[in-house]
Amino acid sequence: MNWAESAGRVVLEACNPHPQDVAIVLGWTPVVDELAPHVAEVIVVDPTSNAPLPAKARWHRAPIDQPPDLGRASVVLAHWTWRTLPPARQRALARCLGQGLRERALLVIGDIVWSFPPDSIDEPEQFGDQLEHAPTADALTAMVRDAGFLPDLHRFGPAVGVMIALRANR
Repeated sequence: MNWAESAGRVVLEACNPHPQDVAIVLGWTPVVDELAPHVAEVIVVDPTSNAPLPAKARWHRAPIDQPPDLGRASVVLAHWTWRTLPPARQRALARCLGQGLRERALLVIGDIVWSFPPDSIDEPEQFGDQLEHAPTADALTAMVRDAGFLPDLHRFGPAVGVMIALRANR
């Protein structure tokens, strides 16, 4: 089974796109191409990618932890990008999203999320690069909950997870 491919399908479904949605995607991902036809607008936060964007998508040239227009967004997606930030920046981004997103907005994170300690997994490098900052399932759940979301983490094997988090009442 290809965990990354399975997680990608779940990430797209978890966004639950509607024609009036504004989606912010933290870092370019192929999911942008699949998401764009189903929403009003996609804003891709990435400082360097040169990938072509589909109709209804535009770039916001900034680091992924500096998203724009949070008040307009109904969905924020981080697919294979959360682990690129050190833990302190992950927590700061979660707080930023919790403060800026409106009630009932979704945060969808699909990434490496350790269900077991990484040192207990044979060949953890099979899950890709940039594993240094990949959070544990408990750490990700706590940081998202502390930021004002109701998180629901779905695990795909020992290391891949998709979290769907609903912005709770303030």
